[in-house]
Amino acid sequence: MPRSQRLALWCLALLLTLSLYMKGRTPAETGGGAAFSNFTGRGITVRLAGNVRHPGVYRLPAGTDAGTAINMTPAAKGVTTRVRGPVTQPLVSGDVVTLAGDYGANQLISVTKMGARERMLLGVPLHPDLLEEAEWDLLPGIGPALSRRIVADRQENGAFGSVEGLLRVPGIGEGKLATIRKYF
Repeated sequence: MPRSQRLALWCLALLLTLSLYMKGRTPAETGGGAAFSNFTGRGITVRLAGNVRHPGVYRLPAGTDAGTAINMTPAAKGVTTRVRGPVTQPLVSGDVVTLAGDYGANQLISVTKMGARERMLLGVPLHPDLLEEAEWDLLPGIGPALSRRIVADRQENGAFGSVEGLLRVPGIGEGKLATIRKYF
């Protein structure tokens, strides 16, 4: 590729990166992103959904609870809400916080978990004791037959505890474990 094309691609990538960075720093009052800036320290990755002004995936400080996460994303203008549900429940990476109900006094927070595919894309660690058969099949080198064996082993012998516990499953050796370890 000629040098001029490489330079043009590099400049385009820089502009796109800067625009994404600036979008995350826009105050909510101007109609931009969320009411908080990008969080660069240790934290949790959660998805806000439902009746929030800016649904999406957010990086929040560790220890953030569901009510605080909802409050960080402003509600529709002029609307005050009373929220029921696990407001003070501390969130962990991979949680989905949903605000449901009518815009008004009857809002309900629910906290669920992201699916394995979304967790893998976002770099949120999986846990071997929580994956279902179809989710095991998403991992590289784990096909439908091995997925069935993993789930059957967990049902017969109990929790794995950690990814290293998978070594007891026939068909999983050190090589395969090394391939999937980055997802756990």
